[in-house]
Amino acid sequence: MSLRRKSCDACFKGRRKCDLGYPTCATCRKTRKTCHYAYPPIQQASTVAESTIAQTASASTVSAGSMIELLEAIDNSSPDSLFDEGAFADFFGQYTQLPEDAGTSSAGHIIDNRQLSVLLPDAPTQPSIHIFLGSLGEVQPIEGNAPAWQWVIDELKSYPQELVQRTETIFLHRELYRESLPQPIRAAFGVSATLCLTPEANREMLFRIIDAEILELLKPSHETALLDELAKLQAFVVYQTIRFFHGSIEQRVMAEQQQGLVMAMALKLLARSQTEIGDTEAGNWRTWILAECIRRTVIVVYFLYGINSVFRDGICVGLHTLVKLPLSTTISAWKSEINHVHQTGSGTTIPYETFMLHWLASTPRKLDPFEKLLLVPCQGLDTVELYDADV
Repeated sequence: MSLRRKSCDACFKGRRKCDLGYPTCATCRKTRKTCHYAYPPIQQASTVAESTIAQTASASTVSAGSMIELLEAIDNSSPDSLFDEGAFADFFGQYTQLPEDAGTSSAGHIIDNRQLSVLLPDAPTQPSIHIFLGSLGEVQPIEGNAPAWQWVIDELKSYPQELVQRTETIFLHRELYRESLPQPIRAAFGVSATLCLTPEANREMLFRIIDAEILELLKPSHETALLDELAKLQAFVVYQTIRFFHGSIEQRVMAEQQQGLVMAMALKLLARSQTEIGDTEAGNWRTWILAECIRRTVIVVYFLYGINSVFRDGICVGLHTLVKLPLSTTISAWKSEINHVHQTGSGTTIPYETFMLHWLASTPRKLDPFEKLLLVPCQGLDTVELYDADV
């Protein structure tokens, strides 16, 4: 029998029975206290997730449609079980032994099943490279110059403050919620404002609020509009950004443990947007904004976890999915409806890797902030700034 204490700190100090719920036990959730374990418990995957995964474990290929069905089944489990990384680790593990001739999804070129690889951390004290999944051969370490990585970190770190000061970021357009303001965005704006005003030494309440808001985001919902699902994912991005770059080690670990969940939400939303929006974004600027915000938010999700994994393990998590994610060929339409009207090819997308090839063959011009974020990690800060200056 292990002699290690299993209960959380709050239950141990209060001499209460702890149900070992992770990351927040029932008592701490009820009393709204910060839940911290000296030795985080290992939970079993939720019943719903286990049964869903077991039913599909024998499948050799998986379409985007079947992936969405699995995710929806997991969505119907309890909010607490969704925090359990085990369910998502097993879930994504099914997609790692795919035949070489596996085609693209029925939703289009968004998800290349052969490239889908997601890194889920073990317990916080365990190394995680050994569970880098996928039939990708040997995982190569990511190398790059420090100024480029630091620039990307500073860029990602600034999004909560940018949201407060400019009411938009590179993944959230100011026109997106002009007609209606969903509750997740209202809450994310309030949390971001609190971050700007609260001293670093006194942020316990801020992270308790984030914990509560994430629990609200994870409550099962049915037949929600595409815009509402995007609002949830964007709020999640804001909260994980705060945890990674403005929180303690404990907060970063918590953000890492929710990695599989956030990536799954992102891919699901991306597939749904292509099904529901389709070619309609070419003729309507506001529809294009919705589609583009979805694309950019998903990219930022992968950047957040990718940059974190580069510094933690020396590899970029989800790199082989990231390079297949779609980018608009008319990025400048973000600035105004006039640009959208006058540009040919509105609504057309290309994979990230194709965008990089086109950029290498292009002539210098003024870069959009989103373009710069896409380019700096791959090409280096000096190269990109030199290109941007030669206009």
